[in-house]
Amino acid sequence: MYKLLIVDDEEMVREGLRDIITYLQIQHIDQILTAKDGAEALSIIVSETPQIILTDLNMPVMDGIDMIKQLGEKHPHKVIVISGHDDFHRVKESFKLGVRDYLLKPAPSEDLIEVLNKTIRELQQEEQQYIEGESEKKLTQMERVSRRMNWVIQSGEHDEHAFEHVFEELGYSLPYSTTTVAVLSLIHSTSNAKSLGANWDKYLITPDRDNPSIKLYSFYNRQNDLVIWINFDEQNHNMITVKQVLQQFLTDNSELSMVVAVGEVVSKTTNLAYAYQSALDVLRYKLTANQQSIMTYGDIINRTDNKIGPIDLRNLVEIIDMGRKDQVLSFIQKYFSDDFLRKSTLESIRNNYDMILLTIGWLQNQKQDFSTFEQSEQLRLYLKTCMLQMITARESLIRSYDIVEIAKKYVQDQLQNEINMAVIANYCNVSYTYFSKIFKESTGINFQDYVTMKRMEYAKEALNGINVKVHDVATALGYSNPKNFTRVFKGYYGISPKDYQKIMK
Repeated sequence: MYKLLIVDDEEMVREGLRDIITYLQIQHIDQILTAKDGAEALSIIVSETPQIILTDLNMPVMDGIDMIKQLGEKHPHKVIVISGHDDFHRVKESFKLGVRDYLLKPAPSEDLIEVLNKTIRELQQEEQQYIEGESEKKLTQMERVSRRMNWVIQSGEHDEHAFEHVFEELGYSLPYSTTTVAVLSLIHSTSNAKSLGANWDKYLITPDRDNPSIKLYSFYNRQNDLVIWINFDEQNHNMITVKQVLQQFLTDNSELSMVVAVGEVVSKTTNLAYAYQSALDVLRYKLTANQQSIMTYGDIINRTDNKIGPIDLRNLVEIIDMGRKDQVLSFIQKYFSDDFLRKSTLESIRNNYDMILLTIGWLQNQKQDFSTFEQSEQLRLYLKTCMLQMITARESLIRSYDIVEIAKKYVQDQLQNEINMAVIANYCNVSYTYFSKIFKESTGINFQDYVTMKRMEYAKEALNGINVKVHDVATALGYSNPKNFTRVFKGYYGISPKDYQKIMK
């Protein structure tokens, strides 16, 4: 079980977040602590050692940035920033200091659940790796390096030269002017991560023979991805060379399903943590990549927000309501084809995923966490399954309730009031288009003609009364102009209301 510390100078925000998280009953969080500023938070961290810290950045006494800087190796933690729209530059600075994730105030419950669950999974993975590592009598070179690198990543030791110190400690040199990071991530969970590392070890035996101005160093991160530090002389090499090295490795290991994410190139004296973090930013787009492909930072920075429009959302409602199973796949392909995904920001892809499930009425507690999708085909298949299940459920609902009979009764009850088909469709919990279709199929006439028929039947009966005026009947049926009533009545029965009364006397 884990402890969560909430740090915010506003008591209402602190207590509100605690109440929300308590209500959500997130598994594995058994204690929620609070602090009003960074100084109080550091004191609580020393005494309580919370594993997860959810903090604001702008606070008096000691702000979030200073607090994060003072967290040392002796206090392993996962820091999540929750802040406002105007704090983007500070949020960016916090990521360089080791922050794991970011939420925008006010954070919706679903975003809180997703971020906290993801953080808990990371903690569990790290614990499992630690237990397995401790049981081994002898560590390989790769494992020793991985432990040291991950300790730096996790602990918040992200000063400008933190990674350089680790390289020196491990006896690794960074002789060249520029460095980038590549993360090799397997797609299928059943793939053998150990074989990936073993293959890379073999590849590193003679790396300098073909590329004398490139240094390659590798380790496993906490997610079992293989991370490659690539240090090269920019006078002799560039990103094209880097991609050639990585492509050769992919070619030599074509039996392994993986993608490669390459971060930004930094100068030797620049914070190397940023090079690693930028590679992780690229890896977030793993869902949009083909197998055995290489993604670079340039591939993601110019993507656009391609969100589903209102018209298509209305079309989606009709697809579900009218049971158009043959249109489900084409709808999904429009927004989740590989080409479309590669043009879209991850945020817009996630938004489209959420909007589809919300529009079709998929239950929130049954929704698969978006971050668990590793391939676009997995995402498409899941959405297709959800949509087809909702169509089936709607068909079952329609069989259970006679919508047409409900509508007829509604018309009879509201005959002397304004009757709007959209209102009745909503009353029957179906779309406007679907209601119109099913009503005509059942009665043989469209809905408006049915309303007119019922009103004329009412008028005919009312006109048989003693001393009944045509004007009164017209008013009772909602006709502001008696002439319009007369025109409709005559068009329906072939005789005017007054002439009808004369005949009936």
